[in-house]
Amino acid sequence: MYQDVRFVELHQQFEPMIYHIIKRLSIYKNKQEFYQIGCIALWEASERFDEEKGEFKSYAYSFIIGRMKSALTGDRIKQEKEELLEDFFTQGEISSDDFTAILSESVFEEISSTLTLNQSKWLKAYCLYGYTPSEIAKDEGVSISAVKSWRRDALIKLRMLDFRENLREL
Repeated sequence: MYQDVRFVELHQQFEPMIYHIIKRLSIYKNKQEFYQIGCIALWEASERFDEEKGEFKSYAYSFIIGRMKSALTGDRIKQEKEELLEDFFTQGEISSDDFTAILSESVFEEISSTLTLNQSKWLKAYCLYGYTPSEIAKDEGVSISAVKSWRRDALIKLRMLDFRENLREL
């Protein structure tokens, strides 16, 4: 109970700092998410702080800004992956009929060796049998978003594999 009261006071004292860091990092999307990241980072900083190593204010500032920068980096990487997928789909997605003609079981086994089990499940169900994400999700007992995640990650790996193959040919 004492820690809860102590953190409420600490939060009130450092809330302007959290907003300052959000402004300094020019965060204009998901401000509430970054505010929460700042609050959690403040709490973690208060738990990890060693008084012998300096002033809490500067430690908290560094800790909070570090967490927010890490989150921004994660968001940027996620956005780049999504843009890569979007580019792939706007160039024309290969239909399941085209894939079925190209992809035999032996070729499938070779390709799927670079994928996780779930990514292989998506590849086989989509390419060989023409199942939709909702059909795959129902068969596997998972959410549709999970299947879409398998697809996204599989496509990224397959593109990288294709990229490496093209480099070898040069």
